[in-house]
Amino acid sequence: MQLPTVQTRFLDLPGSFSLRNGAVLDKVRVAYEQYGALTPEKDNVILLFHALSGSQHAYGYNPEVPGTGSLWKPENHEGWWNSIIGPGKPLDTDRFCIICANYLGGCYGTTGPASPSPTDGLPYGSRFPHVEAADQARLQALLLDSLGIERIHLAGPSVGGLIALSFACQFPERVRSFISIGSGYRASIEHRLSLFEQILAIELDPDFRGGDYYQGPAPKKGLAFARIIGHKSFVYQEGLEQRARKEVGGKSGLLTWMTPTRSTQSYMLHQGTKFAERFDANAYIRIADMWAEFDIRDHAPDGTFKTALEGFRRAGIPSLVFSIDTDCCFRPAEQQDFVAQLESARIPVEFHTIVSTKGHDSFLLEPELYAEPIRRILAEGHPEHTP
Repeated sequence: MQLPTVQTRFLDLPGSFSLRNGAVLDKVRVAYEQYGALTPEKDNVILLFHALSGSQHAYGYNPEVPGTGSLWKPENHEGWWNSIIGPGKPLDTDRFCIICANYLGGCYGTTGPASPSPTDGLPYGSRFPHVEAADQARLQALLLDSLGIERIHLAGPSVGGLIALSFACQFPERVRSFISIGSGYRASIEHRLSLFEQILAIELDPDFRGGDYYQGPAPKKGLAFARIIGHKSFVYQEGLEQRARKEVGGKSGLLTWMTPTRSTQSYMLHQGTKFAERFDANAYIRIADMWAEFDIRDHAPDGTFKTALEGFRRAGIPSLVFSIDTDCCFRPAEQQDFVAQLESARIPVEFHTIVSTKGHDSFLLEPELYAEPIRRILAEGHPEHTP
C-alpha cells in the first residue's frame, strides 16, 4: 500500500513562551503533523509524543520540511510509526485524528538552538535555554488550543511517554486516556549517567565550541559517539550480533588508530555516523538533558506521587502501560513500580509486559505486540488490569 504524502504544518505563537526555569522565548514556532479528519465536535484526537531523536513526522511520506536544512535525510521521509498509524491500524486514521509535534529545542521545525534569535537573527546556540518535559506539555496544550481541541487521548513511547505523563498531570481534565510504551515516571540513575555520558561526548568534541558552532563545522564526531553510547540501551545486547551487519566496515571518519575487527563495532560506527548527519548536537543535548532530569514527583509541591497524580486520579483517566522485558532504558522493575504508583493512586491501569528480543526499540519494530490493547483502550476507555 502506497503511503500518503503529508506535509508538516506550523504554529507561530502570538506572544512569548515562559519556561519553568524563568527563561522566556519570543516568536516560538511549533512544527506538527495531523493525520485523519477531525469530527465536527473535535472529540476524536490522539496527541502523540515522539521519542528522543524522533520528529513530528509519524505517518506517511514527507520528503521535505522547511527550515530543517540538510538534516531531513531520506531515512526521515517515511513516518517513524507507519506500522501503528493508518487506516484500520491501532491508531486508526479512519476513526481518529492523530497530531504529533516536534519538541521545543528540537531540530525538525520547532524553535530550537539552530533557530535564529529574534534579538540578532543569529542562531541561539548556547543561548537556548534548558527545557523541561512540563514545558513541552504546556506548549502542546497551546497547540491544541490554537486548533480548538479540548480533550484528547494521549500516547507516547520512550521519552514521549514522559511528556504524555506530564501533560496528564498538568491538564487531567483534557485527557480521555493515557498510553505509555517503554517509558515510566523518571529516568533511573543508570540511564541518567548514560545520558550524561552522551552529553559529555558532544561537549568534548572540539568543534562543539560551547554550543556556538553554526558558523563552522558541526561536532559530528561527538554526536556520533553520543549516539553509540545511547544505542547500546536501545537494542537488546544479547541479540546485537544478529542485528549487526555481517561485514566489517571501515573507520567511518571516527577512528584514527583502531580498525574495526567485529561486525558489532562496524554496526555501532554506522549507527553513530549516520545519525550525526540527520540531527543537531545542541538539540540532542537539550532533549537528553530533559529526559535525565525528569521525575513526575517534581510536579508536586511536596515531591510526592500522591500529590503529583491527584488530578490524574480525580479525572479517572484510564491508562495503558507497556513494559518490554529486554528494555535497558526503562527496565521492567521500574515499570512495575510505575504501575504500582498508578494503582496506589486508584488510577485504572492495564499493564502488559512485552516479551521481545528487540529491546527498547520493540515499539518501532513489532507493532503486532501492542495493537490489540491499544485498540481496546481507544475504543472502550475503561481498561482492566491484567497481571
